Amino acid sequence: MHNIDLSLNRVFWEYAQTKSYMRPTKGYYCHSEIPSLGVYVTAPHYKNCSKTIREDYFKIVSAFADKYKDYKFVLGLSGGIDSEVCAETFYQLNIPFTAISLRLFNGENDFDLVYAAKYCKDRGIKHKVIPLSFDVLIEKVVPKAVKYGQFTHSISQVALTYLFEFIKPNEILINSGHNPDYYSSLGLGWWEDSPNYVKYAINTKNKFITFTSLEPIFCHYAKNYDSSQPGDKNNNFLYESYDNLPERIKRTGWENSSKQTIEGTEFLREKCNRAHQTFITWKNLTLRYKQTLEKELDKHLLENKQWELYKLLTGAKWLV
Repeated sequence: MHNIDLSLNRVFWEYAQTKSYMRPTKGYYCHSEIPSLGVYVTAPHYKNCSKTIREDYFKIVSAFADKYKDYKFVLGLSGGIDSEVCAETFYQLNIPFTAISLRLFNGENDFDLVYAAKYCKDRGIKHKVIPLSFDVLIEKVVPKAVKYGQFTHSISQVALTYLFEFIKPNEILINSGHNPDYYSSLGLGWWEDSPNYVKYAINTKNKFITFTSLEPIFCHYAKNYDSSQPGDKNNNFLYESYDNLPERIKRTGWENSSKQTIEGTEFLREKCNRAHQTFITWKNLTLRYKQTLEKELDKHLLENKQWELYKLLTGAKWLV
């Protein structure tokens, strides 16, 4: 296996202005045409993976469990196949863990949670279900997520930060929500609210990891990206490697909560002062697309001194 960074709260991006994992709070040099302009992935381009995701998952989880053998593992289970594949890897490797799930708004996502509940019951795994009301989401979870995680758009990702309230100091929370996102003009990367989960863990002094943001696992998901299917991927590669897991249509609970989704998202947008939505990808992908828009951007921002300053500050490094 290639040398994989298994650090807790792993940071794999950097903002050009702050030279850190935190986005600038004022004067963020970015643009709606190129949402990745102010940030870039610090890890080398992902390209390596084994023949099957199962092979890579088993190697990574084995190494992870050995490295953090003094901690207890808590796996977030949504009822979807992604988190269940992660759990099944731990289970087949005989690595002890408990499970935790979020129950939305008096059971709006119960059609998913039944899979998580059955999975744990069949294997004798301790499973804690955490109820989250819309009032708690708005009054407690969103403000804290904006403050510590810089969340801007995804109310579903914000809701998951609530799980940290139930994680002990000697426990590591493991989620499976950093799957590749795709932006038509740039390619593969992550919409910022996925890595923002890492920011939140760091700033609230929690311990977190997701294997789906690591090179080999990310590559398996990237190869099976399909925007026409739920979750933007063809899940056949998962069921082929873990053929004992039941197939299901992945939903999130938010499909049945359109009113709460709309109201929650609007509240989130207000709390973050309608911050720009950032796409995190590799430098050369941003550069390639920026070059096609260079003249258009210069014309559009001709009178904008901030744009000229931005080019002076960063252009010599990677934007020219």
